[in-house]
Amino acid sequence: MRILVISNQLPPFTGSGNIRVMNYINYLCRLGNKIDVITVEYPKDCIAYDQSLEDVFIDGVNLYRVRNMKFYKYFYQKKPIETGKSNRTISSKIKIRISKFIKHNFVIPDEYMFWINNAFKKSQELMSKNSYDIILSIHERPSSHLVALKLKNKYPNVKWVGYWSDPWNEDSLRKNRGIIKATIEEMLEKKVVEKVDRLLFTTNKTLALYERKFNIDKEKLDIVYRGYNLDEYVKNKGIRNRLNYIKPDKFNIIHTGVMYSDLRDITPLVNALNILKIKYEEIYSKINIIFIGFFTDYNDKCMLNKFECIEIHDPIPFKEVIKYIENADTLLLYGNKNSTQVPGKVFEYIGSEAPILTILGDEKDELRDFMKNIDKGPVILNDEKELILGIKELFKENKKWKRRIEQYEWENVVKDLEIKLKS
Repeated sequence: MRILVISNQLPPFTGSGNIRVMNYINYLCRLGNKIDVITVEYPKDCIAYDQSLEDVFIDGVNLYRVRNMKFYKYFYQKKPIETGKSNRTISSKIKIRISKFIKHNFVIPDEYMFWINNAFKKSQELMSKNSYDIILSIHERPSSHLVALKLKNKYPNVKWVGYWSDPWNEDSLRKNRGIIKATIEEMLEKKVVEKVDRLLFTTNKTLALYERKFNIDKEKLDIVYRGYNLDEYVKNKGIRNRLNYIKPDKFNIIHTGVMYSDLRDITPLVNALNILKIKYEEIYSKINIIFIGFFTDYNDKCMLNKFECIEIHDPIPFKEVIKYIENADTLLLYGNKNSTQVPGKVFEYIGSEAPILTILGDEKDELRDFMKNIDKGPVILNDEKELILGIKELFKENKKWKRRIEQYEWENVVKDLEIKLKS
């Protein structure tokens, strides 16, 4: 097959979702498909820009990076000027609040709104030169679907497959949009759903949501999973003593990625640590909880920073992150509140032998069934008492959950994706 992929979230921007799409693309290419990709020319001063991910696409993948407008610079977090020191002055905090207000009320559908026309023009250019079997648009941000919609209107005979990593208008992070923005985006998504030939999702709950909301024929819907690259883990096994953040004499609990305050409440963890410090000093003195990434709420970071057993570090290159995931004693996984999605990092975590402490976003969290089925550690509610029990259990029974989940290796996942694209 010849596939035109449209995705505005890819490496060298880091993040589990971006790494996932990169692997879809690379493995589809390895299976013999011809892949052209329309994506974004990312700013190098963004905190999410990972220089080590600049050359991660294999030969045979044709990347076309399209520039976003200068307006975009107001909507991303910049790298700290000096590592380890906050660059959040009073004026910068005000700017962040203003940009969030504008983004949540007037930027439709997302910060790539001015990229859409440029991406469409480049896509048109490729469509005029090549005969594509499929247009595959990836919703990490919904602008990708709007580029594909414009293409489908112009080339109605080309099959269009849309992939929703998260629900568009039901996403928990988009709930606080202004009513005008929300109304327009609902209309836009309806147009997308009406025109797309096939819809792929990451969870059954999201699939059921779209089937119900838009009355879609079940034959058009399917699930695609995520995966991990086993080689990346195996080659980093046993280097624990060479990793700066890990303390060899401690029980190292590691969390990687973004802590979204809208989705993840760290207050129960703060309360649990206060109780451990007073009542279970033996455990408290031996744990070392490491957060690698950034917090969307600076107050959350401050609350955790007061504990001697917690270290918080700025984002590091993805290849370095895998080293910590592979050599952790336990991995800390937060689910999402009021969401139909599971965090992408779960598929990075299950490639490691390390057990996982799963903290559900709420009682309906889809992560519950998935994590209980693979049985890789305690699955608990975000409650201080359950957190204490979970940490104590892992501290004593860590080895019984120490294994990889082999069925989610990337090669197996993408063979399944290829079948679903063809069907």
